[in-house]
Amino acid sequence: MTPTESRDTDTDLDTLIGFWIVLDKAAREPFTVKSNFARKSAWFIAVCSSKGLLTTEIDYEIFGNQWLITEDGQDFKEAIDEHITNTQ
Repeated sequence: MTPTESRDTDTDLDTLIGFWIVLDKAAREPFTVKSNFARKSAWFIAVCSSKGLLTTEIDYEIFGNQWLITEDGQDFKEAIDEHITNTQ
């Protein structure tokens, strides 16, 4: 495994925007785990799911094939919205 490296400010903002795009898509239009969007966004999806921001769980221990935003994911997306708004 290769650890992620520290990033500069511009890259940090790009990374936040990447997370926002994935979370927004999951909130508005859940995407399948094998979709082109999921393939292109694999790193962001992996981080979001590891942190509990995205899930495929549709009911207790019942899993589907679409990524869904969690309540924590919605909160994080809103925090990114505020951060981006305040940096403009």
